[in-house]
Amino acid sequence: MTTEDGEYFTAEEYDRHVGEYWRAVAESDGFDIEGIDSPVVLTGLLHYDCQKSGRRYPEPLLVKRYALLGLHRYNILQGTSFKLATLQKFNKTMNLTSSFYITLLAQDPPLQKTFQVRVDEQAYHSLDLTVAIARPKKDQNEAAETTKEPFIPHFHGGAGADGVFQGPLPDWPSDDALNDDRNRFYALEKSEWQATGWISLYLELLILANDKGMFGIVQTGLPQVQILEVVIETKGINEKAPDKRLNARRAHVYITFTGLAKSPRLVEIGEHVARKAIIRRVIDDSGDLTLLGKFWSLQSGEKAESSQKRPRSKGPRIF
Repeated sequence: MTTEDGEYFTAEEYDRHVGEYWRAVAESDGFDIEGIDSPVVLTGLLHYDCQKSGRRYPEPLLVKRYALLGLHRYNILQGTSFKLATLQKFNKTMNLTSSFYITLLAQDPPLQKTFQVRVDEQAYHSLDLTVAIARPKKDQNEAAETTKEPFIPHFHGGAGADGVFQGPLPDWPSDDALNDDRNRFYALEKSEWQATGWISLYLELLILANDKGMFGIVQTGLPQVQILEVVIETKGINEKAPDKRLNARRAHVYITFTGLAKSPRLVEIGEHVARKAIIRRVIDDSGDLTLLGKFWSLQSGEKAESSQKRPRSKGPRIF
C-alpha cells in the first residue's frame, strides 16, 4: 500500500495514519482542517478556500445555497435574521453524495458573526439532505464548540418525524382538500412568500439536486423561475397563525412555478409550462433540519417523480 509520494505503508500503519487523521479532523468537527495532512490516497476531506483571488471550487451554486440553508435553520430556531455576507471556506467528503463543512460570514445588523454549517447529502439526483450543524463559531479566546456525538464524516439519517411528515412524500392535494381544509393547508399571499426568501431557496435546491452531474445548470446558471402559488401544510393547533405556519418545524411546501425550460429529470419541456414541486421540512428536537423534495407531474395520468432513495454510499472508515 503506497501514498501519492510512493511511500509504502503496511496495513497496520495505514490504519494508524487514517485513525490519526480523523481524530485530528474531529477536534473541529471537520471545519478547520488546514495544516492536517491526509497521508493516504483517496482518504480525507477535500479543502477549498473561497477567498483566494481567482480560486475556483466545485459546485459554487450548491455550496452557497447550503450556506443559506444553514442560516435559515439557525434563524428559525433562534428568531434571528442573519443573512449571508461571504463564503470563507468549505471542506467536503469524497463520496458521490457528500458532506459539506462550510465556514461563512453572516450579518444581522449590527451583529456580524462567523458561522459553521454542516450539510449531509443523502441521495444523488434527488433533494434529500440534512443540516446537522448551523452555529456561530467561537472566538479564539473561547473554547471551541463541538458536538457531543462521535464524529462521523458522512452522516446517514435525518431529522426525526411522525405522522404525515415521515416516509415517502405525499401526493399533490386535491382541490377540495386545499379549499376546504384550512386548518391543514394555508395558501400564502404573494407578499408572504416573497418576504421569506427560503421558499425560493427550497425550490432552487430541488432544481440543483435534480440537475447534479448533468452539467446543464452548472454551465448556464439557475433559471429565472417564477413562483405562481405556494401552499404550506402543517399540523397542530399552535400553527394556525400565519407566522406559526411559516416557521413550523414540520411542514410540506407545495409550489407551482414556471421558467424551467429543460431538465433531464422532468417530462415536460418548455419554460412556460407550469410545474409543481413538493418539499418537506422537518426540524426535530435536536435541531437537525431535513429537506426532502420532488417534482410532481401536471400531466393527467402521470406518476410523480419517485421519492424513493437511491442506495447510499458509505463514508470513510473511522477509527
